[in-house]
Amino acid sequence: MRLTSRGFKLLLIQLLLVLFTVTYRDNLLLIAALVTFSVTLFSIYMVIRARIGAREIVCEPKNVRVKMIAGGEKDLSLIIHAHVELRLVNLPDWVRASPEILERGVNEVRLTISPRMGKIYKLDYLTAVFTDPLKILCEDFRTPLWLEVTAYPRALPLVMEALRIIGGAGYGGEAISVKKGRGMEYLWSREYQVGDPLSLIDWKASARLEKLIVKEFSEESYRAIGIIYDVRAIGPITGDEVNALFLSSVISAARYGLPITMILKDGLTLISEYRSLDPDTALRIALSHSIKSYIVDGWDVYELLEPKAASQVLSIIRELEASGLLEALNLKVNSINEVISRLALREGVVYYVGNIVLDSDFILELSRRVKADNGELIVLTPAKPWMDLDSLEKAYVMYLSYSKILDALQRAGSRVMFYGDVLKGH
Repeated sequence: MRLTSRGFKLLLIQLLLVLFTVTYRDNLLLIAALVTFSVTLFSIYMVIRARIGAREIVCEPKNVRVKMIAGGEKDLSLIIHAHVELRLVNLPDWVRASPEILERGVNEVRLTISPRMGKIYKLDYLTAVFTDPLKILCEDFRTPLWLEVTAYPRALPLVMEALRIIGGAGYGGEAISVKKGRGMEYLWSREYQVGDPLSLIDWKASARLEKLIVKEFSEESYRAIGIIYDVRAIGPITGDEVNALFLSSVISAARYGLPITMILKDGLTLISEYRSLDPDTALRIALSHSIKSYIVDGWDVYELLEPKAASQVLSIIRELEASGLLEALNLKVNSINEVISRLALREGVVYYVGNIVLDSDFILELSRRVKADNGELIVLTPAKPWMDLDSLEKAYVMYLSYSKILDALQRAGSRVMFYGDVLKGH
């Protein structure tokens, strides 16, 4: 039992009335003091009455286990029987309740579970507060509910997709980029524009449509695939997102069926470098890097995956470690251009994975170089890199920098994808 803000004000008034009554011996002041004390006694009576009936608070179900992916949301329906009007308070930041006010009787409550990080969350009870009708006193009651939420890392669905592709050899054929030119294959027709060669005019279509129409043809050019992954992250939430995005980029690249060049870096330090990998090996390496990062963070492979899948992943890791493909290079380079030149790709598809706020100079230079080489840059980055920051001021500063970099990338014609876009694409 504790005082509300109104209760504190009433207590102060009572003390003043008692003080003035003793000082001035005034009967009216005495009556006023007695009235305020009677109001307080009524509030105490209501709280005691609510406390006696507290055992009638029942939550169904009482024991709940939930498994989900970090960053997602899942709703849990509860039935709570309340003997008085209550208000749910002190919920952890990964749980929201709707409605928060419990009326007397049977209440349908929806708990929205939204864990931000991959770990196990536990809740032993819900706290509901009763406030007397005069809002002078309140009392907390514990509503019995045992809730355990296992929030798996964001990359888990992509791990399963990678295993499925490896097991089924689900790689595409040669990736062909279609470029407008004077090749032999018809591409499309369009209206004539000033400067188009007269030899491209489709005279039959022009006569039929009564306006000049030109044909365009395509020339095929086989494309190279490059992936640059910067492992830096501001905190565990964005670190988990970047890890998932890296695995996603390799899955997408592997589907082209072409050799893949991968560079893993930490700023200007090269962690690993792989040239012209076949899609299967590239996918196995990316899968191993992803899983090993979670093992370092305290997860066990058998906690993340079913026994068969866990055994398959461990077998892949052991095989790659034995061949030396997972050994760290840790080579310090002198400039951004030195990293970019190691890709050695022209007219290729380049995936950049990382936090663009931490790597702004690099990503902008990479965007310029890829465009100059007639390539395509796909940037995979967290949608809200400031989520790991505790300071609102720092988060706002990062938001401004992030927005400027995104604008620059879009003006350069680079494609930017976020974690939510990745899930839709797999």
